[in-house]
Amino acid sequence: MTWQRDVDLVVPLWQGGDDVRTAAGASALARLIPPNGNRLHVAVTDGPRTTIDGIRSLDAIHGTLTRLRDRLTRRDPQRTLTLGGDCLSDLVAIQHLATRHPDMTLYWVDAHPDLNTPATSPSQRAHGMVLRTLLGDGHPRLTGANGAALPTPAVTLVGARDLDPPETRYIRHHGIAWVDTVELLADPTRVTAPRPAGTPAYIHLDIDVCDPFDLPAVAVPTPDGPRAGTVAEALAAITAHHDVVGIGICEYAPVIEHDEARLATLLAALDLTG
Repeated sequence: MTWQRDVDLVVPLWQGGDDVRTAAGASALARLIPPNGNRLHVAVTDGPRTTIDGIRSLDAIHGTLTRLRDRLTRRDPQRTLTLGGDCLSDLVAIQHLATRHPDMTLYWVDAHPDLNTPATSPSQRAHGMVLRTLLGDGHPRLTGANGAALPTPAVTLVGARDLDPPETRYIRHHGIAWVDTVELLADPTRVTAPRPAGTPAYIHLDIDVCDPFDLPAVAVPTPDGPRAGTVAEALAAITAHHDVVGIGICEYAPVIEHDEARLATLLAALDLTG
């Protein structure tokens, strides 16, 4: 059965990762996933790639996110699917759903924890700051008016393996749940432990969580990861255990040659292909 939601958001935002190839990923995902209810295509603001306060292209990013935030405020959906460019694409959707579902768990399925700040980021790319922004430590033009969307105990990292030292320290200091590649390979179905069954959850899926040997069509390929089949088992376990209220899929670069069937395996595990 296809996962039911109120709105699909197609958000080809690419400036957060400074890689325009991911913009095409949003529309490619929209072709692969049948619409369910309303589907909105959000225009992406173009502008100078100027670094402001330690963030590349902050003005352009802020313009797109503001437009998306306004749309979500007017529609006030309870369940959303975001088909994105880079990892910033579903930031606003997560912020919105966290207010609708205060006990929501966020599964950050990504080779990178995205826990940098403008002060710690070696690249100054905002797509590496998204989760930290959701936890309240981002730039004020990204966090929005409400500050932290989620507390650290609400987060589970899945498949993270490429971390900067400040991110590692932050995870250890706050005790953030982390299911690494070794644990995924041992038993992908245990990814939900010890979260209560039936509670609301959001799944942020960065395609680069998969090993690039298996699925190379990503913006930031990161070796030593799980294969798509293993990730699909983990995603299926999350959807079976929780009431999934939101999904975001991002960082897909379809221009890179790959086996689309492996991507289809991930989408099927999320009940998005019917």
